[in-house]
Amino acid sequence: MATAHAPSSFLLGAIRSARSRYGGVLRRPGALGFFLPAALARLGVAMTGLGLLFSVQHASGSFAVAGAATGSFAVAEAAVGPQVARLVDRWGQSVTVPAVTVVHVVAVIAAVLLAGSAPVAVTLAAVVLAGAAMPQPGALSAARWAGLLAEPTALRVAFSLEATVNDAVFLVGPVLATLASSLLAPWAGSAAAAMLVAVGCGVVSLQRHTAPRPHRPRASHTREPSHVLAVPGFRWTLGVNLGLGCFFGAVPLLVTAVAAARGMQPLIGVVLALSSAASIVAGLAYGALRTSPRPQVVQLVASIVLAVAVLIGAAWPTLAGLMVMLLVGGTAIAPLVASSSQIVQATVPAAALTQGFTWINSASAAGIALGAALTGALVAHSGVGAAAIGVSGLVLIAVASAVVAARR
Repeated sequence: MATAHAPSSFLLGAIRSARSRYGGVLRRPGALGFFLPAALARLGVAMTGLGLLFSVQHASGSFAVAGAATGSFAVAEAAVGPQVARLVDRWGQSVTVPAVTVVHVVAVIAAVLLAGSAPVAVTLAAVVLAGAAMPQPGALSAARWAGLLAEPTALRVAFSLEATVNDAVFLVGPVLATLASSLLAPWAGSAAAAMLVAVGCGVVSLQRHTAPRPHRPRASHTREPSHVLAVPGFRWTLGVNLGLGCFFGAVPLLVTAVAAARGMQPLIGVVLALSSAASIVAGLAYGALRTSPRPQVVQLVASIVLAVAVLIGAAWPTLAGLMVMLLVGGTAIAPLVASSSQIVQATVPAAALTQGFTWINSASAAGIALGAALTGALVAHSGVGAAAIGVSGLVLIAVASAVVAARR
């Protein structure tokens, strides 16, 4: 009888431990004041790309223009985001975030209104401005956690929570954007996304007592900290996130190609959701650990799991095989993201923390573009199995980077 109750007792104990740990960090003074609105803004970020796609396509009548718009938005966000983050570190969140948010919202409105009536170049210029001025609520929230919490264990819990929220919003956000644009109006997805970003970032910027202190040079002879990319431990974390981004970019194309070939298109969304579901569970479990493994070791193990997952897809290029790939690979995502934040907090100077967290996002975005481009070309010319093999090569970037980081 005692043996029969052992698994349930263990599970209940694990749940209580997780509730205690997550509740502990959320009860810190001021934590909910920035965490909840940042999560709201993240939901808006997750809706923005698809919202723009629907808005621009309906107004212009061209999928080519819509694709160019969403691609331009993503490139601008990835390229300019770290530079905006540098301004945030220098002048503070309370000063820069409201200004950047206003520019973003106005640019989104302009892009939606101009699409179809103005020259394509003008629409794309508005979209580029919207991407360049996209606030990074995840980086803003992570920087506040780094200042609020001093204990490594508490930081691991907080960053695991951040990674879990990121999975949740990118699971729900595209669905909400699709429903709003389909059921209300083509521009409704963009409008809802802009509103969520504006409200969430606006509330975050008002929480001055948890805001990181601005780091401005006080005199002309004062030098800023060395560029964040010059930090050795941080550089390898960028490589890990580049490899993770390659996985993100490849997965939708692999699943879509297999499902379409077998007439199972309605299952695409459900299959893709498997990785997010697995990641959410893994993220919560990582934060609830009673031990505190080195984040570099966590990255190494998770990177290997990710590579093994892609190899499963290469060896078993069917819908069932890809589902296994997503479930296995999903368990690596949140621990990779959370451990990356831990490494940023531990290695990057306080004067450049927001930049560090934003560079992580940019590395992942670059990987998404690389993974999508390679996968699309390989699927078209060589099939899904060959594409998965090619992606496994890209994911090895993460493994190699994690190996170097773990040995330092």
